[in-house]
Amino acid sequence: MICRVSPLHHVLPLCRQRCSAALCKPGSEMQAEFREGAASTTVAVVEDGVYPLAWAATHVWRGWQTLEGFTSPRHRRRGLQRWAASGLVVAGHLDLRRPVAVFAPACVELTRSLGFVESVLFQRRDGDWIEVRT
Repeated sequence: MICRVSPLHHVLPLCRQRCSAALCKPGSEMQAEFREGAASTTVAVVEDGVYPLAWAATHVWRGWQTLEGFTSPRHRRRGLQRWAASGLVVAGHLDLRRPVAVFAPACVELTRSLGFVESVLFQRRDGDWIEVRT
């Protein structure tokens, strides 16, 4: 297995297609980004041969650094999301000393375990993203 960190537009088309089809929430912004392949979003993709098993990505959103990701259900609880997120930290795309915005409760636990100073959960309500106390 390998973990590659790069701008999304540098990810090979077959990998982007597989991430879009199997490793994204249907209709999500990340699914569209993987499908279109033009974004400069930094992603870390964990692959087993030619098959992506997990990805993590970071953006700047409303002034926050963000962390989001997805792991194939068959490969969860094996540390792949932690590996992908760690790749973003090691490559200098995420700063543990700054707060990080996340969009799923499981990501709060992940960011805390990685050592971020603060994790802030946002969830979609009534068409907008609102901060949820954890």
